[in-house]
Amino acid sequence: MVVAYGTDMGNAEDAAMSFAEATTAAGIPAEAVELNQVEIDSLSTTTHFIAVTSTFGDGEFPDTATLFWEAISASTERLEHMSFAVLALGDTSYELFCNAGILLDARLEELGATRLADRVDVDGYYEEPAAAWTTDLVKQLIAAQAGPTAQAVTVIESTPADPPHRSQERNQPVAAPLLVNRLLTSTDSDKEVRHYELDLTGSGIAYQAGDSLAVHPLNDPDLVAAILTELKVGPEHRLPDADESLGVLLAERLEIRTPSRALQELAGPAAYGEDVLDLIRRADLTVEEIVDTLRPLQFRDYSIASSPLVHPDHVHLTVATVRYPAGERRHGGVASTYLAERTQTVRVHPRPNTHFDVPIIMIGPGTGIAPFRAFLQDRQAAAAPGRSWLFFGDRRRATDFLYGEELTGFAESGTLTRLDVAFSRDQDAKVYVQQRMRENSAELFAWLQDGAHLYVCGDADRMAKDVDAALHEIVATSGGMDADAAHAYVNDLIKTHRYLRDVY
Repeated sequence: MVVAYGTDMGNAEDAAMSFAEATTAAGIPAEAVELNQVEIDSLSTTTHFIAVTSTFGDGEFPDTATLFWEAISASTERLEHMSFAVLALGDTSYELFCNAGILLDARLEELGATRLADRVDVDGYYEEPAAAWTTDLVKQLIAAQAGPTAQAVTVIESTPADPPHRSQERNQPVAAPLLVNRLLTSTDSDKEVRHYELDLTGSGIAYQAGDSLAVHPLNDPDLVAAILTELKVGPEHRLPDADESLGVLLAERLEIRTPSRALQELAGPAAYGEDVLDLIRRADLTVEEIVDTLRPLQFRDYSIASSPLVHPDHVHLTVATVRYPAGERRHGGVASTYLAERTQTVRVHPRPNTHFDVPIIMIGPGTGIAPFRAFLQDRQAAAAPGRSWLFFGDRRRATDFLYGEELTGFAESGTLTRLDVAFSRDQDAKVYVQQRMRENSAELFAWLQDGAHLYVCGDADRMAKDVDAALHEIVATSGGMDADAAHAYVNDLIKTHRYLRDVY
């Protein structure tokens, strides 16, 4: 049996590891591995294939699964001997909900494999549906292993349905005082990026450079009040079987900024940027119909911008405040405006991430600088050896050079071996980080040949794709390779965790 996962933020990995623990405890040893670590040839001797995958970007596989998907998409080997099950994690606010899991499930069927169970698509919080999925599959696997007598077998009590579940503990927030809320960009900038410092004293939270922090926000009270007014009910209104008032549900429990797919099916599709209030203003729906469609309010992840070696009891965040017009109203991001305007205490929990190695090439335009600031603080405090190279970009040096003095100081002290910047609006022709990469193509490839790890953090829609294209081009031109060989070279970087992306 192979248990494999494709993960971006760790949820799919956690669910797969819990599944493997449950089967092992039931007498069927298993270990969860990245999908990229599964060789296609090994499927010829695999009788059971269990996969958990999230979906990234525009319906794509996460980086930890892209190589496997590429290989199985091209494979012609039949898999009639294999049974499989897929758990897909996603978010219905995205058009291609759970698309990676859907594609993998369909491809395994195309190659002749037999489903152990129908694919389960999970929206948002995954722990309970993942635990139920695990319990059902473990029962089937015990039955398959033991034969007809297995009908009398009781599934072990420690399956995730009664969890020793890491994510349950990991996702429990603690309150941290917000000590610093400082504007990083100039007041002349057309962006608003803020620096936050939270006090972790007594919280029990320990972190490392490269980790992220989950912020549990509350919704904008003005938006909550407007929705209640539109629904013609007060905040104390209580739905049947509800444990809390509607005011509490809308403020603290439900996602009202991004309309769910279920609400859009009832009220009509949302235009870009519209929220729940926009939709209910044009729909004739009852309070119950609307509330039943809303998803749980989810935490938001932010890369940590500080080192515990420098700030052991504090954690720093770098957050762009989202504000935009839609229709006749101003809208704002849930967590970013919550941090900027509405709180002095923040409920948070840590999210461990991959740790940085050296030598390292860092590409972090805009707020993507956050984890690299943490790494550089870490490296300076520990007087760590090894080379480091940072590519930073934003719109204008005068208004948007986030942590500019610190980064320049790191370069001057030697903590940062090289600093290359690109400010797109400071000249007629726009310049981005990927162009700085191409300008230094030969040296960048030489660093990779010397074993450098390359990390990318920031915007997923354009920057990450443009940087990836530039990387393939650099490997091809400076490495003297054709397109296929360059593709294989970059794939090897991904597989060996030397090319990692934290993009959003």
